[in-house]
Amino acid sequence: MKNRVPWTHAGVGAVLCGAAAAACVYSLVQIRARPKKLVGENGSPQVPVGLLRLGHAVDFLHVLRNDVLLEKTIDRVSSRLYIYVDFEATKAGLSVRLKYLSEVYNMAWDLASYVGKYELDIRVVSSSDRAWEELLVLPELCGVFGYQGMDVTQLNATRHDELPRLVFYPLKLFVERQVNPSLFTYLEDENTIVEKEQVVVVGGTFDHLHNGHKKLLSFAASVTSKLLIVGVTAPHMLEKKKLGYLIQTLDVRKRKTGEYLQCIQPNLPIDVMTIDDPFGPSITSRQITGIVVSSETLAGAIKINDIRAERGLLPLKIYVCRRTECSTLSSSFIREQIAKR
Repeated sequence: MKNRVPWTHAGVGAVLCGAAAAACVYSLVQIRARPKKLVGENGSPQVPVGLLRLGHAVDFLHVLRNDVLLEKTIDRVSSRLYIYVDFEATKAGLSVRLKYLSEVYNMAWDLASYVGKYELDIRVVSSSDRAWEELLVLPELCGVFGYQGMDVTQLNATRHDELPRLVFYPLKLFVERQVNPSLFTYLEDENTIVEKEQVVVVGGTFDHLHNGHKKLLSFAASVTSKLLIVGVTAPHMLEKKKLGYLIQTLDVRKRKTGEYLQCIQPNLPIDVMTIDDPFGPSITSRQITGIVVSSETLAGAIKINDIRAERGLLPLKIYVCRRTECSTLSSSFIREQIAKR
């Protein structure tokens, strides 16, 4: 099979495969481009001062769990967030603790910036320096967030009667939707055995191609043995994007995407194709065997497999790469910087 450059006519097989690419792009458009705002998810009320309990992440799945816990908590807290990091289970030394606390600060700031909460007062507290029970009696505290269930009565047992009662916000359901090794293959997990798929699909706008795009494309190419299909979103699907007038033309986005893939994997056959509807014919394709998404766009891949199951098709293997630096590693951020020139 010959390597196809992005500006050539797509083959019949690739066209039939386009549905999953379209669906992937649909998920990216619907999920990735969430607006920056100061309200919680689905308009949920904000918690002025919150407390989140995290465990020391020593494996990749735990890192992903903490990512979700931080994201969901920051989305709900408006003024101050205490993040309690429990090192008791790992008995980590000082240098290890400091390194991880630094990572938590960086991740928390990135997520807060992503939702426009630049003035959120984030305070990371180590279990080596202060007890959990001390934080529970802080007079300004309103809500507690965590993965494991907590008894509200016990949370309030040590608080003075005149202090507001604490509310517990369980996040386990959110975590289990995104961190599930039985459904997803995590490409950065050193404990994962990764096998290549014959035909793989990946999608996105690929506007102002940046390192986040390149990571996604590189991972997709690495797990493909015969054909990589890249769906690039058509202009009419991007009309509501912020600073849409600065989005590169479709031809430029397709050309740059194809050029990058040919640079890193010159022998891999690729089809860079336009996606101009949410799903198209590809949710009927039997040729695609895998899809690569970022950790924030899992819902789109799950939706694809749900539709395939309804139609009697085999599910796609879902490969996941972790997304970081979400506040700056994005096309919208790049467009914002261009607009300021």
